Amino acid sequence: MVVHNKAIKELSPTDYLVIDQEHKLLEKFLDDLRDACACSNLNQLNDCQTCDHEKMISCHARIASFLFCVINLTGKHFEHEEAIMLRRPHVTVEYEYFRLHREAHYEIMHKLHALTDECFSLRNRSNPSEIYNQFYEILSNLLEEHNHSFDDPFLQSTKI
Repeated sequence: MVVHNKAIKELSPTDYLVIDQEHKLLEKFLDDLRDACACSNLNQLNDCQTCDHEKMISCHARIASFLFCVINLTGKHFEHEEAIMLRRPHVTVEYEYFRLHREAHYEIMHKLHALTDECFSLRNRSNPSEIYNQFYEILSNLLEEHNHSFDDPFLQSTKI
C-alpha cells in the first residue's frame, strides 16, 4: 500500500500523525498477512502438503483473526479519515467528493464482510496458503485502488 508521504505532511500535525500511524498499521497488517502461513509465501507456490494436521488447523484458525482485525483497522481508519476531511473548510457531508469517498468506504467495508464470509466458507475445502494468498491479493488491490481513486486526490487537495 502506498503511503502518500508528501501530501500527508500538509495536514495538521495531529491529523498527519493519525493518518501516518494508521497507514503504517495497515501496511504491517498486509505484511503479516502475506507471511502468516509458511506456505503462503507469494514467491513460491506451496500447497501445504508438507504441513502436519496441527499446522493446518493453526493456519486455518488464524484466518479469522486476520479477517476481524482488518475489518476493525480499516473501519477505524475510515472513520478518522472522514472526520479529518470534514474538518477541511470547504468539506461538508453534502459535498459530492466527500459523499463519493464515504460511499467508497462503505463499499470496501461491504467487500471485507463478504470476503470474511467467503474465507469462512473456504476454510474446510482449501489449503490455508490459498486462502491467505487470495485474501492478501484482494485486500491489497482494494486498498491500493482506494488510495489512487480517493486518498491521493484528497491528500493532494490539502496542499491548496
